[in-house]
Amino acid sequence: MHPQSGESVGPDQAAAASAHSLIDADGGRSGGVDLRSAVAGLRSVVRESWLRSLHLLGSPSNARARDLDAFEPLAAARERSPLQHVLPVLDRLLVEPARDTGLIVAITNEQGRLLWVRGDSDTLRRAEHMDFVAGADWSEGAVGTSAPGTALASGRGVQIAGAEHFAPAVQLLSCTAVPIRDPLSGLAVGAIDLTGDERAVGPHSLALMRAAVAAAEAEMRVAALLAGAAARSGGPSLPSAPANGAATAKVSALGVHRARLAAPGLPLLELSGRHGEILTLLAARPSGLSAGELALRLYGETAKEVTLRAELARLRPLLAERDLDLVPRPYRVAKGLTSDAAEVLRLLAAGDVRAAVRMYPGELLPASDAPGIRELRAEISATLRDQVLSTADTPTLLAYLELPEVAQDSDAFRIALGVLPPRSPARSRYVARIESLES
Repeated sequence: MHPQSGESVGPDQAAAASAHSLIDADGGRSGGVDLRSAVAGLRSVVRESWLRSLHLLGSPSNARARDLDAFEPLAAARERSPLQHVLPVLDRLLVEPARDTGLIVAITNEQGRLLWVRGDSDTLRRAEHMDFVAGADWSEGAVGTSAPGTALASGRGVQIAGAEHFAPAVQLLSCTAVPIRDPLSGLAVGAIDLTGDERAVGPHSLALMRAAVAAAEAEMRVAALLAGAAARSGGPSLPSAPANGAATAKVSALGVHRARLAAPGLPLLELSGRHGEILTLLAARPSGLSAGELALRLYGETAKEVTLRAELARLRPLLAERDLDLVPRPYRVAKGLTSDAAEVLRLLAAGDVRAAVRMYPGELLPASDAPGIRELRAEISATLRDQVLSTADTPTLLAYLELPEVAQDSDAFRIALGVLPPRSPARSRYVARIESLES
């Protein structure tokens, strides 16, 4: 069974290797009929990318990274990219932890050109032999299926491992990439990519990348808000923030089966399961989601936009009663919407682990099976766990261990034993918990 696209899962490399063999034997002469059969065993996100790559390039043998310096010098492309302003955030969250781990971080522009490639020195040298270097074009139109190019083409986070790459020369690498969007327009301005060995597509890699992208987008949003304030106070003429810059409503969805909506001066509204999912997903993307993106996050790959629109038609009057306007293209709440889930991610991105644990009562909508909620739930849980176990003080760690989702995490309890004082009354309880779990 193939996983939903965008999930952090182990890739089916045997199917990819088989597809390469069939395509090599075909030689690109079948006109697409046999080639569709060749890629049928791939995960959906990889299969769709391979079909696009075959249409664009004809054969994997034609896939190669191009140096685009003749079209635009690298220095000019970097200067033009808004991502130059969030490099410190990405360095802190991704590049520095990647050093000496065998992993590298690449940042592309909206067209898939690598603008910055940083990280482990040995992997950087290996990547150079595959033209994975700053200035090279890694869009699907150049190299076919790869994490940065496919993330931009599909508009979602992806993991591509080994033989799943379209270009044979790249199959020694694995990578995870997530698009990064302008917080005002919602348009992708690039992608952030983690490349290396199998650890680059580990179970927590996608959650880590999404958290880093969320932090970078938050930084861009703050810069836009400050620019708007400067413009209104008579400073330099800069683009102002959108109307939904300051949220007027909040969704509470952590640790509850039914989300609740709070609006100023009105009682809490308990939402239906689907309405809670919709507002939670919109709060996680303030710039909005297209109908297709929202439907995919709610219903998966069998999504039909007509089903989504019927649900939105029922939600809209409930929001109108609270003076909230749900607008389309992309869908968003015009006066702004936030959530406890989004606030926890912002605290984690800022490194305030203690406040994040205080605000986190439990998993995001644990009864929901919507793909977008599952991804967001995993992202929050994994990011919180990683930061608590690696950086938190003892009281914060002990508070985290009381969460229901940690009850089966023997590694977390072992770490607690390493930091607790020898006479702490909690030690015997944690030893008993570990013994119980391991038996």
